[in-house]
Amino acid sequence: AIAIAAGCLVAAVPAMAAPVVWVDWTSGTPGASGSASGVVDLGAPGPDASDIAVSYSGEIAFIQTAGGTDYWKPAAPYISALVDNAPGTPDIIALSSATSKTLTFSAPVDNLFFAVVSLNGNGYSFNEDFEIVSSGCGYWGCGSFSKEIVGSEYRLIGSGEPHGVIRFNRAVDSITWSSLTNENWNGFTVGTYGAAPPVPEPS
Repeated sequence: AIAIAAGCLVAAVPAMAAPVVWVDWTSGTPGASGSASGVVDLGAPGPDASDIAVSYSGEIAFIQTAGGTDYWKPAAPYISALVDNAPGTPDIIALSSATSKTLTFSAPVDNLFFAVVSLNGNGYSFNEDFEIVSSGCGYWGCGSFSKEIVGSEYRLIGSGEPHGVIRFNRAVDSITWSSLTNENWNGFTVGTYGAAPPVPEPS
Protein backbone atom coordinates (compact mmCIF):
# COMPACT_ATOMS: atom_id res chain seq x y z
CA ALA A 1 0.00 0.00 0.00
CA ILE A 2 1.09 3.55 -0.72
CA ALA A 3 0.12 6.05 1.98
CA ILE A 4 -0.14 9.77 1.34
CA ALA A 5 -0.64 12.03 4.36
CA ALA A 6 -2.60 15.27 4.20
CA GLY A 7 -3.03 18.26 6.45
CA CYS A 8 -5.65 20.98 6.11
CA LEU A 9 -4.64 21.90 2.55
CA VAL A 10 -2.78 19.75 0.11
CA ALA A 11 -1.47 19.78 -3.48
CA ALA A 12 -0.20 22.32 -5.94
CA VAL A 13 -3.30 24.25 -6.94
CA PRO A 14 -4.22 27.35 -8.92
CA ALA A 15 -3.85 30.66 -7.09
CA MET A 16 -7.53 31.54 -7.54
CA ALA A 17 -10.46 29.50 -6.27
CA ALA A 18 -13.65 29.19 -8.31
CA PRO A 19 -17.28 28.73 -7.25
CA VAL A 20 -18.48 25.13 -7.13
CA VAL A 21 -22.08 24.28 -8.03
CA TRP A 22 -23.13 21.71 -5.44
CA VAL A 23 -25.82 19.16 -6.29
CA ASP A 24 -29.41 19.90 -5.30
CA TRP A 25 -30.62 16.57 -3.95
CA THR A 26 -34.32 16.56 -4.85
CA SER A 27 -35.52 13.13 -3.70
CA GLY A 28 -34.29 10.02 -1.97
CA THR A 29 -35.27 6.77 -0.28
CA PRO A 30 -33.30 5.70 2.83
CA GLY A 31 -32.52 2.07 3.56
CA ALA A 32 -30.08 -0.73 2.84
CA SER A 33 -30.90 -0.45 -0.89
CA GLY A 34 -31.44 3.28 -1.00
CA SER A 35 -31.49 5.67 -3.92
CA ALA A 36 -31.44 9.40 -4.52
CA SER A 37 -31.75 11.85 -7.38
CA GLY A 38 -30.48 15.38 -7.79
CA VAL A 39 -29.36 18.00 -10.27
CA VAL A 40 -26.34 20.23 -10.71
CA ASP A 41 -27.96 23.45 -11.96
CA LEU A 42 -25.35 25.19 -14.07
CA GLY A 43 -27.72 28.07 -14.66
CA ALA A 44 -26.95 29.03 -18.26
CA PRO A 45 -28.02 27.85 -21.73
CA GLY A 46 -25.70 26.09 -24.10
CA PRO A 47 -24.27 22.60 -24.68
CA ASP A 48 -21.51 23.06 -22.11
CA ALA A 49 -23.71 24.53 -19.41
CA SER A 50 -26.85 22.37 -19.34
CA ASP A 51 -27.98 20.83 -16.07
CA ILE A 52 -26.38 17.56 -15.02
CA ALA A 53 -28.66 14.94 -13.50
CA VAL A 54 -27.13 12.95 -10.65
CA SER A 55 -28.33 9.60 -9.35
CA TYR A 56 -27.12 7.64 -6.34
CA SER A 57 -27.65 3.99 -5.46
CA GLY A 58 -26.58 2.30 -2.25
CA GLU A 59 -27.36 2.37 1.42
CA ILE A 60 -28.69 5.58 2.94
CA ALA A 61 -28.86 6.09 6.70
CA PHE A 62 -30.78 9.33 6.14
CA ILE A 63 -31.09 12.01 3.49
CA GLN A 64 -31.94 15.72 3.60
CA THR A 65 -33.39 17.24 0.43
CA ALA A 66 -35.37 20.21 1.76
CA GLY A 67 -34.08 21.77 4.95
CA GLY A 68 -32.85 20.19 8.15
CA THR A 69 -29.65 20.59 10.14
CA ASP A 70 -26.88 22.27 8.13
CA TYR A 71 -23.93 19.95 8.75
CA TRP A 72 -21.82 21.96 6.23
CA LYS A 73 -21.21 24.66 8.83
CA PRO A 74 -18.72 26.01 9.59
CA ALA A 75 -17.68 26.47 5.96
CA ALA A 76 -13.92 26.54 6.63
CA PRO A 77 -13.00 22.88 5.98
CA TYR A 78 -14.69 22.97 2.56
CA ILE A 79 -13.04 26.14 1.23
CA SER A 80 -9.59 26.07 -0.36
CA ALA A 81 -7.47 27.34 -3.22
CA LEU A 82 -9.74 25.28 -5.51
CA VAL A 83 -13.14 25.74 -3.88
CA ASP A 84 -14.71 29.14 -3.25
CA ASN A 85 -17.80 27.99 -1.39
CA ALA A 86 -19.06 25.30 0.96
CA PRO A 87 -22.34 23.54 0.11
CA GLY A 88 -25.00 26.22 0.47
CA THR A 89 -27.96 24.15 1.67
CA PRO A 90 -28.44 21.35 4.25
CA ASP A 91 -28.76 18.77 1.44
CA ILE A 92 -26.75 15.68 2.40
CA ILE A 93 -26.72 11.90 2.04
CA ALA A 94 -25.67 10.11 5.23
CA LEU A 95 -24.00 6.69 5.16
CA SER A 96 -23.49 4.09 7.88
CA SER A 97 -22.67 0.69 6.37
CA ALA A 98 -19.58 -0.92 4.86
CA THR A 99 -21.24 -1.52 1.51
CA SER A 100 -20.81 -0.42 -2.10
CA LYS A 101 -22.27 2.85 -3.41
CA THR A 102 -22.48 4.38 -6.91
CA LEU A 103 -22.98 7.89 -8.30
CA THR A 104 -23.96 8.30 -11.94
CA PHE A 105 -24.01 11.55 -13.95
CA SER A 106 -26.00 12.33 -17.10
CA ALA A 107 -22.88 13.89 -18.66
CA PRO A 108 -19.19 13.43 -17.91
CA VAL A 109 -18.09 15.74 -15.09
CA ASP A 110 -14.66 17.29 -14.86
CA ASN A 111 -13.42 18.67 -11.53
CA LEU A 112 -15.83 16.52 -9.53
CA PHE A 113 -15.60 17.61 -5.89
CA PHE A 114 -16.74 15.25 -3.12
CA ALA A 115 -17.44 16.92 0.25
CA VAL A 116 -17.42 14.82 3.42
CA VAL A 117 -18.85 15.31 6.91
CA SER A 118 -17.35 13.38 9.85
CA LEU A 119 -15.41 10.45 8.39
CA ASN A 120 -14.74 9.32 11.94
CA GLY A 121 -12.29 6.42 12.10
CA ASN A 122 -13.67 5.25 8.78
CA GLY A 123 -12.65 5.44 5.16
CA TYR A 124 -13.90 5.25 1.59
CA SER A 125 -12.36 3.04 -1.10
CA PHE A 126 -12.92 4.57 -4.56
CA ASN A 127 -12.49 3.10 -8.03
CA GLU A 128 -11.14 6.48 -9.26
CA ASP A 129 -8.01 8.36 -8.25
CA PHE A 130 -8.42 11.63 -6.37
CA GLU A 131 -6.52 14.37 -4.58
CA ILE A 132 -7.27 15.70 -1.11
CA VAL A 133 -8.18 19.38 -1.46
CA SER A 134 -8.93 20.36 2.15
CA SER A 135 -9.75 19.01 5.60
CA GLY A 136 -10.20 20.36 9.10
CA CYS A 137 -12.63 21.18 11.87
CA GLY A 138 -16.33 20.96 11.04
CA TYR A 139 -19.73 20.36 12.59
CA TRP A 140 -18.67 17.33 14.63
CA GLY A 141 -15.10 18.24 15.53
CA CYS A 142 -11.59 18.11 14.06
CA GLY A 143 -9.54 15.64 12.09
CA SER A 144 -7.56 15.03 8.92
CA PHE A 145 -7.52 12.83 5.84
CA SER A 146 -4.86 10.64 4.31
CA LYS A 147 -4.84 8.70 1.06
CA GLU A 148 -3.79 5.10 0.49
CA ILE A 149 -3.43 3.32 -2.83
CA VAL A 150 -4.04 -0.42 -2.49
CA GLY A 151 -3.90 -2.21 -5.83
CA SER A 152 -6.57 -0.58 -7.99
CA GLU A 153 -8.30 1.03 -4.98
CA TYR A 154 -7.88 4.66 -3.91
CA ARG A 155 -8.69 5.01 -0.23
CA LEU A 156 -9.61 8.11 1.74
CA ILE A 157 -8.84 7.45 5.40
CA GLY A 158 -10.22 9.55 8.25
CA SER A 159 -8.36 10.32 11.47
CA GLY A 160 -10.30 12.01 14.27
CA GLU A 161 -13.45 13.78 13.00
CA PRO A 162 -12.36 15.05 9.58
CA HIS A 163 -14.53 17.23 7.37
CA GLY A 164 -13.34 18.33 3.95
CA VAL A 165 -13.22 17.93 0.18
CA ILE A 166 -11.52 15.70 -2.38
CA ARG A 167 -11.38 16.14 -6.16
CA PHE A 168 -11.29 13.32 -8.71
CA ASN A 169 -8.37 13.48 -11.12
CA ARG A 170 -10.21 12.98 -14.39
CA ALA A 171 -13.62 13.50 -15.98
CA VAL A 172 -16.08 10.82 -14.85
CA ASP A 173 -19.64 9.81 -15.65
CA SER A 174 -19.85 7.52 -12.60
CA ILE A 175 -17.88 6.64 -9.49
CA THR A 176 -18.17 3.64 -7.21
CA TRP A 177 -16.88 3.37 -3.68
CA SER A 178 -17.27 1.36 -0.49
CA SER A 179 -17.22 2.46 3.12
CA LEU A 180 -14.44 0.55 4.85
CA THR A 181 -16.23 0.12 8.19
CA ASN A 182 -19.67 0.54 9.69
CA GLU A 183 -20.20 3.83 11.52
CA ASN A 184 -23.07 5.67 13.21
CA TRP A 185 -23.08 7.99 10.18
CA ASN A 186 -20.92 10.07 7.90
CA GLY A 187 -22.23 12.24 5.09
CA PHE A 188 -21.38 13.47 1.61
CA THR A 189 -22.44 15.59 -1.32
CA VAL A 190 -20.84 16.42 -4.67
CA GLY A 191 -20.32 19.44 -6.90
CA THR A 192 -18.42 20.72 -9.90
CA TYR A 193 -17.47 23.78 -11.92
CA GLY A 194 -19.35 22.35 -14.90
CA ALA A 195 -19.59 19.62 -17.50
CA ALA A 196 -16.45 18.19 -19.07
CA PRO A 197 -15.48 19.65 -22.48
CA PRO A 198 -16.73 17.53 -25.36
CA VAL A 199 -14.27 15.02 -26.78
CA PRO A 200 -13.15 16.11 -30.29
CA GLU A 201 -14.28 13.89 -33.18
CA PRO A 202 -11.41 11.97 -34.75
CA SER A 203 -10.19 13.63 -37.94
